[in-house]
Order: sequence, then structure tokens, then C-alpha cells
Amino acid sequence: MRPELHQGLRGWWRTCSRAMRLLLLGVLVAGVVGGAVLATHTPLFSARTIRVHGATHLSESAVLRLAGVHPGTNVFYLDTAAARVKLVADPWVASATVVRSLPSTVNITVQEVRPIGVTASADAPMLLAQDGTVLGPAPAGARLPVIGTAGGRSVGGVASVLGVMSSPLLARIGTVAVAVDGSISLTLRDGVIVTFGDALDADRKAQALRAVLAWARSQPIGVVSIDVSSPAVPTARLRGTTAATAIAPPTPSTDSPTPSP
Repeated sequence: MRPELHQGLRGWWRTCSRAMRLLLLGVLVAGVVGGAVLATHTPLFSARTIRVHGATHLSESAVLRLAGVHPGTNVFYLDTAAARVKLVADPWVASATVVRSLPSTVNITVQEVRPIGVTASADAPMLLAQDGTVLGPAPAGARLPVIGTAGGRSVGGVASVLGVMSSPLLARIGTVAVAVDGSISLTLRDGVIVTFGDALDADRKAQALRAVLAWARSQPIGVVSIDVSSPAVPTARLRGTTAATAIAPPTPSTDSPTPSP
């Protein structure tokens, strides 16, 4: 700025009243803020890179629809907390995170609920989650236990039992029956009957069942029935025998719901 112009502006500023100075400062601040607000509504902040992680049952488009995010969403004003709430409201979503990276990137990560069984309904079998939540119609050929209950008992208890089992173990179970007294029996896909007992100590019983099945693979004669109602002393009856064989108790750890070899 030329010295004479700078000197003139300083002189003019001194002649302004206090009210005029405040008014001019207000106009200046409003102009700066208004410019900044306008800048956040430009295409610079439109979502151009949107990544979805963790979805297997839900499609990417379904996740984006649930979150309310789409190409062109204003990333600057995206309410990530509200988007997360919308996602976890869906029964298939156990947890979710939504992260924005200015100016134009959104990353969405979901952890889906693992289906653990199918309701025993010939008309409309439904997938169930570990807490008994109905996830939706079961696809044809779903390799999950079919759950039947007696006396109008809720499926919630048995669903929580199946929820502690690993996916490979679930795949071996054909049907699950819950008696009026709450006792649970399993029929494996190869016909082996498993007496599970009640829902208490489900972790230990699931591990005991895995130990007995591992033992059975080493036997020359097939197993007819297994009893893990007392997980510390599981037993199995071999084909052609009447007496049950006690199996060495499994190590004290829980059966993981994560797929394992």
C-alpha cells in the first residue's frame, strides 16, 4: 500500500466514531464468516470417495442408504454420529463407525450380526441372531441349525447358546429341540443325538462337544449319541454298544464364535 494512502486511511479511522468503528468491524467479520460458510457449500466438500468396510450380507448400496450417505453428500456438514445411529438401527448391524476426512472422503465400517439359526417354520423360516432378533427370511439351503421349541418357549435362550458356538460347529448341527422344561437336544447332520441340557455353562458344553467330536474322528466305530449336560465329564456312545464312554474333559477355555479350522 502506498504510504500516503495508508496515512489517509489511518486518519480517516481516527475520525470515525466508536459506533461507526464497531459497525465496520461487524461488517468485516460478517463478510469473512459468510465467505467461509459459502466455501463449505461448494463442490470442494462434496463426497467423492466413499468406502464401505465389513459388509457381507448387506450390500454397499444398502449400507450407504442406511447411513444417509451418497456421492455428493456434503462431507463438511455430515453428522457422523447420526449416520452411525441409523446404521445400528438395522438388525443386521451390530456396530458401526463413520469417519469423514475433509474435504471429500467418508469411510464407513460395519460389523454385521452373525446368524446362528433358522426358525422351524415350513412357510417362512427366518434367520435368528444370537439375542433372538429376527434378521429376515432364511435363504434356501442356509447351513444353520433349525430351531424348534415346545410349549411356546422363547427362542432367545437357545439362540444365546448357539451364539457361543463357532461357525464350523454350527454348520454340523441340523436341528435343535427345546423341551418344555428348557432342556436342549441337538441332532447333528450325520444323525448323532447330543444331549445338551439347559442353557447354563453353554461355553463349557460347546467346548466339550467339540472335544468329543474330535475324539470321535479317531474311533473306528461311529458315535450314536453324545451327552455334554455335565461338561466336566462328557460321554459318548459308540454304535453297537449300550454303555457310554467317558471322554477326557476339555481344557478350560471357551468355544470361540469365530470360524476355526
